[in-house]
Amino acid sequence: MFDRSANPVGPHCGTERSFDQPAFGAAFRNSCTQEWMIWSLAIWGRYEIRGGALECIVVGGGWAGLAVSGELTARGIQHRLFERHRIAETWRTQRWDSFRINTPRHQTVMPGERDTSGDPDGAMPVAEFIALMQDYAGRRGLPVECGREVRRIEPHGRGYRIELDRETVLSRCVVVASGDQNVAVRPALAANVPDAVAQYDATSYRNPTSMPEGAVLVVGSGQSGGQIAEDLIRAGREVYLSTSRVARQTHSYRGRHSMAWMVDTGIMDIPKANLLAAGPIPTRALVGADHTISLQSLSAQGVQLLGRLTAIDAGRAHFDSDVSVNVAFGDTTAAETKARIDAWLTANGIMAPAARTDPAETVVPTLPDPAILELDLTQSVGSVVWCTGVRGDYTFLRVPAVLDNRGAPIESGGLTRVAGLCIAGVPYSVSRRSGTILAAAPDAERMVNHVEMVLRSN
Repeated sequence: MFDRSANPVGPHCGTERSFDQPAFGAAFRNSCTQEWMIWSLAIWGRYEIRGGALECIVVGGGWAGLAVSGELTARGIQHRLFERHRIAETWRTQRWDSFRINTPRHQTVMPGERDTSGDPDGAMPVAEFIALMQDYAGRRGLPVECGREVRRIEPHGRGYRIELDRETVLSRCVVVASGDQNVAVRPALAANVPDAVAQYDATSYRNPTSMPEGAVLVVGSGQSGGQIAEDLIRAGREVYLSTSRVARQTHSYRGRHSMAWMVDTGIMDIPKANLLAAGPIPTRALVGADHTISLQSLSAQGVQLLGRLTAIDAGRAHFDSDVSVNVAFGDTTAAETKARIDAWLTANGIMAPAARTDPAETVVPTLPDPAILELDLTQSVGSVVWCTGVRGDYTFLRVPAVLDNRGAPIESGGLTRVAGLCIAGVPYSVSRRSGTILAAAPDAERMVNHVEMVLRSN
């Protein structure tokens, strides 16, 4: 029998290793000293259920974990949320300085919240997004404990044993929201880059001035690669961009942000099964946060477009000759999305402003002539930025039948094969919106429904 006694408001994380305990007044606001930690853990003892187990543990203090915690709190389900550093840590430490959120402000909201900025289609700076999450945790009184690293989760009886840095707890249910996009992935050929050339990832790049002198080779032309290439070229750096067949998205269309149309038309809700039927799920499209970015617009600014990187040997990088094909592929996919929006407007009898010409789409590509098929990395290239994917680190999850042979979670809609264990924030888990803040509310509701079912079954 679970003891659902009063769910105390707990500390939430803001600045480096700081806690806020609003239920006990501002006088208790202190830095995270060892004495404070011991005292706060004694307070958290009130969350324990008779028999020594908790109802639920949430791992990770990003938007996905906070959304789940918010739903658990709203339903009176006692839980603790462990965050190994600070709220929104990945957004603090794995985004470049000029980074802006790709969804418009009116979509960049936590469950139950709404945009009040007066700029609904604007692009939110990352610092504001971090503040948004901190504010949500504070106002909702979420039981977030910062500086608490989960080292191991394993089955224990009818629940789970969670090993932390300073304690071990038992819980009937666990929601892992540690992030599926916080470990950069480099191709094997990165090992062949000469030692004198500095290497970065999309997660470690910060700004153009923090990099060594010389040209920069950006590998990958999805949203991170395109945005970083533009950040560099606007700062006057010499930039090469290795491209591939990546879809492209227009920033605005027919009077609205394209993401607003994509939600209304159902494009963001295309089921994962339908996407897989067309082949491997593609890289997120090339998109600019506050304007359209296309390969041709990058070339017009001075970025030298290369084909797909195929090999690196003896200090030389080799590329295929498909640059024009890659430019055309981006144009085709952008046109297909616009056509789908047009068809939806017509079918629903909705009047919208006429489409306007977007210079980023109409500018003529400026391609190297002849095409650059080889680049001597030992001569003028000072650094490489790998924008070739990210993954999650679930090595702490020691539960059979939950991870595949690549270490990725086996789940559907965040629900695993094991009762009481959910994984939040996984891209394409249900549809295109999965893995974005657009999925925060439905994902949290689905997972907490599962948690309630498991608790009732006990």
